[in-house]
Amino acid sequence: MYSFEKRLDRITTTDTIRVYKLIEIFQFSLIFFVLIVFTSYLLNKFYFDTKHHSNKDNKPTPWKVFKKFVKVYLEVFVVIVIFFYIRKIGLLFPSIPHLYNPKFREHTTLEYSVHIALIVVFIELIPKFKHNVEELMEMLLEL
Repeated sequence: MYSFEKRLDRITTTDTIRVYKLIEIFQFSLIFFVLIVFTSYLLNKFYFDTKHHSNKDNKPTPWKVFKKFVKVYLEVFVVIVIFFYIRKIGLLFPSIPHLYNPKFREHTTLEYSVHIALIVVFIELIPKFKHNVEELMEMLLEL
């Protein structure tokens, strides 16, 4: 049965498990943030073309759209593979709360720190990737 008081109590509870989860979120957010900043720096420096090529003057043809689609698809693939390995590298670090209390189930907070916030940060730190996706969308809308 629904109880507002019970749900409110669950939100405001500060038991040991809740504190451990917050510590784990802090720990893995920091680890993944450092990995993502380093990786995005390398991607921007060595992989993505930093020269800005404008297609504003030319009306997109199906062939140009196809080429841009393939380029963006390959970039998406590269970003996914890199993020896959960033996650693997980040998980090499043990959970601090689990080391302190082996009964604590580690990695239960990764969805919050990795799959939500840090993916957005990762994409934001690769402006050329974002630009290419936006350019593809513009080309598709102009067809």
